[in-house]
Amino acid sequence: MKNVMKTNIYKFIIILLSVALFSCEEDANESLDFSGDTSIHSFVVNGVEGTINEENSTISVILPSGSDLTGLSPEITIANGAEITPGSGESIDFADANGNLLDVTYTVTNTDLYQKYTVNVDVARAKITSFKIGSVEANIDEQNKTILIYLPEGTDVTSLIPIVEYTDGATIAPQAGTAVDFTNPVTYTLNYLGSVFNYEVTVILGEAPTPILVLYNGEDVSPKWESIASSVNNGTVNPVTDGINSTPTCVSLLRTNTGTDDGGRPWTSGVLWNANQVNVDPAIYGSITVMVLKDVAGDVQLEIQQAGELNKDWLHAEYSADHVGEWQELTFVIPEARTAVINNILVMPHTPETGFETQTMYWDEVKAHPIE
Repeated sequence: MKNVMKTNIYKFIIILLSVALFSCEEDANESLDFSGDTSIHSFVVNGVEGTINEENSTISVILPSGSDLTGLSPEITIANGAEITPGSGESIDFADANGNLLDVTYTVTNTDLYQKYTVNVDVARAKITSFKIGSVEANIDEQNKTILIYLPEGTDVTSLIPIVEYTDGATIAPQAGTAVDFTNPVTYTLNYLGSVFNYEVTVILGEAPTPILVLYNGEDVSPKWESIASSVNNGTVNPVTDGINSTPTCVSLLRTNTGTDDGGRPWTSGVLWNANQVNVDPAIYGSITVMVLKDVAGDVQLEIQQAGELNKDWLHAEYSADHVGEWQELTFVIPEARTAVINNILVMPHTPETGFETQTMYWDEVKAHPIE
């Protein structure tokens, strides 16, 4: 009987506690206000209305090509009583000093609610991605906005119909599918979101010249350099991007002046070989250029070999004292008498075995150039 009474008492206490907790929760909920509107109603930058995606809480704004994306002051509309951070009209950078886009978070608060929006501001970007006449593909130089295409001798260039691919949503003139006279260069114009992009198209009759062969550029052609008698650093941050080589990364090595440790040996170098070997035919290519940056002037050596470390040649170029600390493009001439294919390339900050200064050498943009 006593056990039954104890059980009932425990049940009664639990019921009282549950009622008390429920009452507290109800009181807390009643004290919160969830009626506030936390939406961004409009987001305008330099007169351009942004696209608001409420489902993803994102806003996208596309400004005319060439617009500065720093120091922008968006005009923002929100509900009465709401607050937004950063504020409407506040100056904001939507890109860094290098032009990299920055996502900015805006937070709207109203009553006891808040909502975050991720805002991206960019410029209009449209381009011709492919230009063909028949089965012949043109070479598109996006940086200079030029298009060059070689057609067989005797082709009638007065009425050609190119096949052009370009950014979705853009319009193009001359219109795709229309016959064009390419006796002289023709300007193709893309219109996209109020911005204009012009390409000059040139048709040349004859055989296309052999293109420059990119062996390494650190971006889309980026075989790994191995170390010989030193530590080679692939993916080094480019120390000077405001000169003739603005790419973000390069290769580097340190050579010391002790002559006894690995970095002091005369064959200190970075090498492309084995799994990363190249294929340069000296019957087609007459020189190799390398972008070099050093902190001391002097001779730079390029050793070329056939696979298996056979048929070696040692090529030299001078890194000028007038440009120490700057990128220079050095040209290494392949001997005319060489017939063996070049598979291995060794880049060396070559100096006498003793008496030289400790130095760091950076290199980039290794290219083989056709014989002219």
